[in-house]
Amino acid sequence: MNAIIKSFRVFILQLTKDGMLIMILIAPLLIGTIFKFGIPFLELQLTSYFDKEVILKDYFILFDLLLATLTPYLVSFAASMTMLDEFDSNLINHLCITPLGKKGYLISRVVLPILIAYIISIIIVSVFSITSWSFIMIISICLLTSLLSFTSTLIVFSFSKNKIEGLALAKLSGIVMIGIVVPFTLSSEVEYYFSLLPSFWIGKFTLELSFSYFLISFISILIWIYVLYRKFLLKLSK
Repeated sequence: MNAIIKSFRVFILQLTKDGMLIMILIAPLLIGTIFKFGIPFLELQLTSYFDKEVILKDYFILFDLLLATLTPYLVSFAASMTMLDEFDSNLINHLCITPLGKKGYLISRVVLPILIAYIISIIIVSVFSITSWSFIMIISICLLTSLLSFTSTLIVFSFSKNKIEGLALAKLSGIVMIGIVVPFTLSSEVEYYFSLLPSFWIGKFTLELSFSYFLISFISILIWIYVLYRKFLLKLSK
């Protein structure tokens, strides 16, 4: 456990030197502020201009869901970039043969950061939500989005040969998140084409508040993590 804590401290130090930690802390606050005050103001202006009762209000919950996704996604990006840096410098091989081991390395670089991101997400959504979410709903959604960001980290690290490829793949990994908006924008006949994406079921759960959708999204995320974790271990063995 001491080895994991020490490794995690090194991770935080690396983020501090690279400026990523500042970005991770500031970006959700800025976007949360924009969502909290800007979106309702924009809705007021649009409804007044077009003389309609509602324009954006039906999508307020989607803005909250995107906010819940942002913090863990930023953390996953920082974690994957740090890991690729350590892979390029061959530092990972040295760390994995220490008492830290492969699992300890994953915990210190991904699990602990995502756990902290989960807590921060709960706080961010609780403060900046523009809809009325119960606390149970907030912790449920943030749990799913945090686990989903775990898959993003594993994708970027496992399928990138270096940090340059990682930057490109980090943008493409956003496709994993695109399912969130599908239930809000597409008809029921088309939306299920995205059902293989765990984020799709997160969107369905948010929209319909059905426990079955929560369960489906949770299980599908775990399946993705299991498959990607095997790929992660293969890369660490190289």
